[in-house]
Order: sequence, then C-alpha cells, then structure tokens
Amino acid sequence: MPGPDTIIYGGNTPCVEVRIGKRLIILDAGTGIANLGSKLMQEPGPVCGDIFITHVHWDHIQGFPFFKPAYRKGNSFCLYGESKENVSFAELIKRTMEHPHFPVPLENLRAALYFTEIEPGDMLDLGDGITVRTTANNHPDGGISYRIQYGNKSCCYVTDYEHGSEKARGLLELCAGTDLLIYDAHFTATEYPRYQGWGHSTWEEGLALLEAAGAGRLIFFHHKPERSDEEIAALEAGITGQYPTARAAKEGMVISL
Repeated sequence: MPGPDTIIYGGNTPCVEVRIGKRLIILDAGTGIANLGSKLMQEPGPVCGDIFITHVHWDHIQGFPFFKPAYRKGNSFCLYGESKENVSFAELIKRTMEHPHFPVPLENLRAALYFTEIEPGDMLDLGDGITVRTTANNHPDGGISYRIQYGNKSCCYVTDYEHGSEKARGLLELCAGTDLLIYDAHFTATEYPRYQGWGHSTWEEGLALLEAAGAGRLIFFHHKPERSDEEIAALEAGITGQYPTARAAKEGMVISL
C-alpha cells in the first residue's frame, strides 16, 4: 500500500536482500523484489542468486513476474519452497504467470531458473560456508522460517508466524543466539484477540522471543497494512528505551553483521 502514510516504513510486500561476499540471497518475492531487481540490473556482470520463499500466499510471490533480472539471459536463480497438495513448488510459481493472470509465461523468462522443493526441518548447504536451516511456521496453509548462517554470523527470517502453537519450540531452537531476528509483528497484543487464527504475531511476542532466544537485534517486520508511519514510529518509540536493539523495518533499511 504505497502512499503518503507509508513513505518511511514502506508499502511493499515482503522481500529482504542478504549479501554474503559475492553471494546474493533473497527472502520472499513480494512487491519489494521489483525495486531490488531494478537495482541489481545496474550491477556489472550476470546476476545469480538464491531465492527462498516462505509460502506462496500472494503477498510473498506477487513481485516475481516484475523481477527484471529474471528476463535477462545469462542470469540464474535457484528458487526454494514447498509443494502443496501434490502440486510442485515449480508448478505453483508457474501458475501465477499463466493466462489470465499474467501475459508472460514462466517459460519465456530468459534467465536460468532452478526449483528446489524443501520442507520445514531441512538444512541446506549453499556452499562458500553458507548454510540455511528451516522450521515450520504456524500460519494458514503453512510456511517456513529460515536461519542463514555464515561463520559465526546469522540472520533469522520469521514472518507469517503466529505464536502460541506447538511449533514454538522449533522456532526457539532456530533463533537461539542469532545476531539478527526479523520477526512478524503484524499486530499489537491489544489487537491480537480480534485476529487470532490469521497467522500473524505481535510486537510483544517478538520481544519475548528476542529475550528467550538470546538474539542480538530484533527487526519488527510485516507491518499491518493499515498502520501508518506515524503509528509505527510511536510503537517503536515506546519500545526502544527498554530494548535499544529493537527497531521497526523500514523501506531500504541496511543492517551489517
């Protein structure tokens, strides 16, 4: 929902870029991936990377057809995600670009695309000392949280996750000691009872996980679409005094570990 009320904290749906040396990792392909793609097109040489999808709800994949590097020959991307109801992950992405949803079919993209199906609990070795661990999300239709590890540095990406389920232990183990925790803070604790079962968590639960996991920094992510910059800033200001390493995700925010 881009507009005058979302200039600071952003109006795009989820997409996070991770750089480790020359390696490119992209977490989710929401509308934010369009801006990322334009930036990548300005870099010299072919663009190669790994794209991890948490789940295939529209807000996490709707930007992929507008990802310019996928249209350039010589570029290559490995996409990771779950199959659903006996439909492969590759087929799920392909269907989003079929008639009548989109005029350019997936087969017409000129970059090399490689699809890998994964399940919660998998651990992947991406080479160059980079590993990715996974765990299950509590969310309608499921989903996956990711921990990217390189040496003694790590980042956990936990979005579209609702607290209060048996999956909490797996999430706590995934996030233990992480340097950076990106966490679904869609609701406040006051709002949450009206939306229980929607598959999203709260600012307060993010702080609880920060403490329980012994994480370094916390970034509140996946803001409620109706929440304005002013409202998010007020929520953030009420937290940072006690939790100085906690911040709300902003459009274009860069964090170095």
